[in-house]
Amino acid sequence: MHCIVMCGGIAGALGMRARTLGQTAPMAFVHSLLYQLGRVGSYAMAGLLVGAFGKTIEILLQWLPVALVLRLLSGLLLIALGMQLIFHLKLLQPLEHMGAALWRRILPFARHTSAHGWLGTLMFGAVWGWLPCGLIYSMLLLGAFGGSATHGAMIMLAFGAGTLPAMLGSSVLAAQLTRITALREMRISAGVLMMAMGSWTMWIALQHHA
Repeated sequence: MHCIVMCGGIAGALGMRARTLGQTAPMAFVHSLLYQLGRVGSYAMAGLLVGAFGKTIEILLQWLPVALVLRLLSGLLLIALGMQLIFHLKLLQPLEHMGAALWRRILPFARHTSAHGWLGTLMFGAVWGWLPCGLIYSMLLLGAFGGSATHGAMIMLAFGAGTLPAMLGSSVLAAQLTRITALREMRISAGVLMMAMGSWTMWIALQHHA
């Protein structure tokens, strides 16, 4: 749910863009998959780096409090998103504006991916993987203290693989998801689910750091 809310718009826009360029459904799916593989590859690279320097990071940071704060913020974000869906509030408008500004900077690069074929698509996915995300940062902390670069890379690879169904679904079914989310009942159901997931995320974080 977190991934759909935070990155589903990007995945959907890229999926719809592939179809507007006249690509067949199978080719559009291949490009969507390549975007995601590039993104997951960046997660694995980041995990490898923080795993290699985990001991140094541990000395510089009190990592447990940092991990707790990131998890709590992720939970609060989901709760705020749920409330925004249900009550039509604008709690996250400043965050949305920042995300839109960042996306506008990246969009020119996205427009040139088709000119470079599959490699360009994969490269854009790799750039996408470095967009800021609190959930990714908290997972990187887990990878940083796994004891080795390989362990850190595997943790982030597993995390990235876990996000693939949501992101591929958002990309392939972008038009259908847009129609579904316009329904009031679906917005309320999604809002309640996000608030529940946010509360659970915060509760788990507090239990692990008690």
